[in-house]
Amino acid sequence: MDMRSLLSGIAIGAVAVSVLDPSRGARRRALLRDKAIRAGRITGDAFETTMRDLTNRTRGFAAETQGWIADRAVDDARLLERVRASLGRVSSHPRSVDVEVQGGQVTLRGPALYSEVQDLLSMAAGVRGVRSVINELEPHDSPGRVPASQEPTVTARDRDAGTRRRSGPGSRRPRSGLHAPVAGRVFFPSTGGVP
Repeated sequence: MDMRSLLSGIAIGAVAVSVLDPSRGARRRALLRDKAIRAGRITGDAFETTMRDLTNRTRGFAAETQGWIADRAVDDARLLERVRASLGRVSSHPRSVDVEVQGGQVTLRGPALYSEVQDLLSMAAGVRGVRSVINELEPHDSPGRVPASQEPTVTARDRDAGTRRRSGPGSRRPRSGLHAPVAGRVFFPSTGGVP
């Protein structure tokens, strides 16, 4: 007899004695049963959540792919909202940037950190439906004395809780965005640069 078989036999015997014990065995069996049921529930919930997430991601990917392939015209109001929604991903003070849209041409105005300007332009150019981007941003090395940059930044926790701050100089909603573009530097999405 080898050592592995001996240890396996001892372990099986100890479990059997513990579970089949006449005085406390019923309690131990109930605990084991409850733990097995809970593990099954948790595994089922995790599987269900994973499948729901996978389904939603697949639908989103299909819709995004269809949107890029179809190349439908996007109205300016919808395009404005798409660009505004993407600003928070690349700007530390997204409400200080004004966005205007005219026929698929996006104009970005207002103060922005110098380190974020290129990311803002690339982000705007990458939004589906944008034909070109005009850069009228005022780059600054630091928030310093720029009033729109002095407002408290909305954290992800605040955004999730729906407690977005609505006061301060940068709290105004952007203009409708349907104004005629003003002459400025044009960013071409296809080349990724400024002429």
